[in-house]
Amino acid sequence: MFVAKMRSGKLVNLLEEEVEMLRGQDFYCPACEGEVKLKAGPVVRAYFAHVTLADCAQVWAENESAQHLGLKAALYRWFQKSREGMLVEVERYLPELSQTPDLLVNGRLAIEIQCSRLSVARLRERTRTYRKHGYAVLWLLGRDLWLDKRLTPLLREMLYFSENAGFYLWELDLARGELRLKSLIHEHLRGTIACMVRSVKFDSVDLMTVLRSPYAAQPLTRLPVKSDKDFQAYLTQQLHYQNPRWMKIQENYYRAGENLLTVDLTGLQWTPVGLNPLSVKFDGLPEGQFLQIPMSVRSYYQDFLRYNQTATTAVYPPAFYRDYFANEKSKL
Repeated sequence: MFVAKMRSGKLVNLLEEEVEMLRGQDFYCPACEGEVKLKAGPVVRAYFAHVTLADCAQVWAENESAQHLGLKAALYRWFQKSREGMLVEVERYLPELSQTPDLLVNGRLAIEIQCSRLSVARLRERTRTYRKHGYAVLWLLGRDLWLDKRLTPLLREMLYFSENAGFYLWELDLARGELRLKSLIHEHLRGTIACMVRSVKFDSVDLMTVLRSPYAAQPLTRLPVKSDKDFQAYLTQQLHYQNPRWMKIQENYYRAGENLLTVDLTGLQWTPVGLNPLSVKFDGLPEGQFLQIPMSVRSYYQDFLRYNQTATTAVYPPAFYRDYFANEKSKL
């Protein structure tokens, strides 16, 4: 942690203070009032550490890694160099929530830098607590949580959405000094993912402009995807080995007097997150509700399925499908 309280009650921010002037003094956690020690050396970044976390488990449930501290410091300074008049606070304790966001912007936007894995239940609890008290929360992901070949249950709960970017996530790379936007995230029926990636170097541009970019007016993008010619063989293998997921879907087809292996899936192998085109026929269109997304994306799913009826070589943002059908309607 970078913020501690002195005996006088004054808050000390190590990102703003001269560390040498603070040595030898007593410091306390702003949340639990427990004693914290100043840790500073020639190599290690200066920070405060609890003498014991026993009384502060609700706020500082774990020791922060060097990556977490480094990213927090980098983003704080990036915000400070951005728009004038914007209030950015590091580790502002919010007593009504019993939470301490890494950064608080203009008193209402909580920035959480998540470098370690946490349970889905804990993520839901923290997110809903912020929302209940009128705070928006933005999760930025450290190295261990970067999106790779598949979406984990935790990453699904960290997805954001906009008409121009589709489903997206934010990643932080301390080694490269960059913030990455992974957008237009789509899943293959095998479970792998495809997405667009845009990187921005720390301090290179206004940070709030970057974070708002998924909602800004912009040319619509196009993500090329390839049809999997071996998918039918893969599906046959999954059914042979009685994969529970595929066996359940095949059971629905059998009940309807059909066979999943005879369905032409060429144009429906890549779909937006949360949409399984093979289940829609029997279970209906999913509501498309996600933890970090306040609205349903059901209309996006609907437009996507209406458009993708043939072989697919590319996928597009939700705005593309929305505008396509709006234009078709206007021609009538």
